Amino acid sequence: MDNFIQYLQANREKLTLVGYLGVILAVALPLADILAEAWETSLEQGGAMNIMVRFLRHGVFGYIISDSHQIVVAAFLGLYFGLLILMTIDPKKRWQSFLLWIGTIVGLLGLQSQGFVLPQFDFSEQAPGLLGGFVVGVAAGGGRKLIELRQTVVLEFRRASQILFVMLASLAVLALVEIHVSYPGFRVPAGEAFDIAAYQPRNEEIAFNQDGLLFNTAIVGVFIVTTQRFIRYDADADFFVLGPRASGKSLFLIGGYLEALNRSRARSTNVPLNPSQDLMSMVSALDRRETEWIVEATGRGQVNFLRFQYIYGSVFPMNVQMSGMDYAGEYLGLLPDAITGLTDEDDMDNTLRRLVDGVENADTLIFVIDVERFVNDEPLDISEYFSIIQASERVDFVLVATKADLLAKEFEEERGLDSHIYYEEFTEYVNTRLRQSENIDALVTETGNRKIHPVYYQTTVNESGDRVPIRDESGSVMTVGFDEFLDKMGRM
Repeated sequence: MDNFIQYLQANREKLTLVGYLGVILAVALPLADILAEAWETSLEQGGAMNIMVRFLRHGVFGYIISDSHQIVVAAFLGLYFGLLILMTIDPKKRWQSFLLWIGTIVGLLGLQSQGFVLPQFDFSEQAPGLLGGFVVGVAAGGGRKLIELRQTVVLEFRRASQILFVMLASLAVLALVEIHVSYPGFRVPAGEAFDIAAYQPRNEEIAFNQDGLLFNTAIVGVFIVTTQRFIRYDADADFFVLGPRASGKSLFLIGGYLEALNRSRARSTNVPLNPSQDLMSMVSALDRRETEWIVEATGRGQVNFLRFQYIYGSVFPMNVQMSGMDYAGEYLGLLPDAITGLTDEDDMDNTLRRLVDGVENADTLIFVIDVERFVNDEPLDISEYFSIIQASERVDFVLVATKADLLAKEFEEERGLDSHIYYEEFTEYVNTRLRQSENIDALVTETGNRKIHPVYYQTTVNESGDRVPIRDESGSVMTVGFDEFLDKMGRM
């Protein structure tokens, strides 16, 4: 079972791609049938789709290009293809756009089999509408970035994805309404121009057609949910780090940033990590060869804002925001009463207020467990976590063991394995060892038996007996477990 779960995690994106492809192929033809039926129903009943097409045909394009029903379809297709091409250029939406291309081709073939769109299309006549719609689509979707392209510019056509989704979702919902809802509207005499006097009002009351309603609603619902997933650029979770004094909160966030930076270099992408100034100040200090541990416990009243983003995934890449506050650990004991409202707001300083806001606005709280305290049999100072868990609503929790290098040597001696190579086995070892503490075991149970995630900097003991980071040939510190942690956060 563990091997199967690991396989699913390792191939998650590929399996997701196959799943989305199956969904697109499954809904494309039924959706084409819904659109065709909706158009025929709208023609018969003088519905909204008919009114809009007549308005565009006679009231807009008739004065500019030609008074033709197909010119409206050509302009819509041009607009659609312009937006879809921008999605294809966008490296974060490339695979999603390929799936939409496949769905579009299947849908057009389905409409062709019923005599719609392609059989009525005359390129020589409809080319102006197709080209005009394409230009509008590229312009509206942010195509100007292509002209101003720089090597440092990240091509994200968010607006193109959003407009495309609104177009598709609106069309699908409107088609569903046209088929299954009979509503007061206007009867449109055949062949008439867009003259409101020629539109005869219908006085029928609202009625519902339940024939095929469940199936059509399911098709439209699945289509909208799927396409909505395609326009996402950012992960949903907002992470906030909590921990006692000198537990390694700052070094934990720094390690996450360094790993994200290594990933960015390996990808050879121009995606900025957008680190905060406080974070970069700490990274700069840690990067000095002559220093050992430069990041010390944060003093009371001192607050550092630590934030960066990274890209998770290759098939469906997504921006993940990691943020937190580096604060004096003494504030952890004040948080439970502040969150529950037992502490009057007038009695809170700015740091405590910001911490309360951070906890209340977070989707996921990261609780730090200090392995050094555990090994030295010192107080863990994690009792406040239980009150915070009870006071926090609709929040997920992640447990992180910092300074896990103190258990790495034990693991290597007992198992004869390198902890950074056999990381999964090391994780199991750390969880077993830490849960020997009743406090930690209770915390794991309280958070739904989540695995504790160990992270550490590779260290050695210097001549003075102090534990200091090992640096590679370039002078950079070496971290373990942060790569796996970033993946874990990206999957949440």
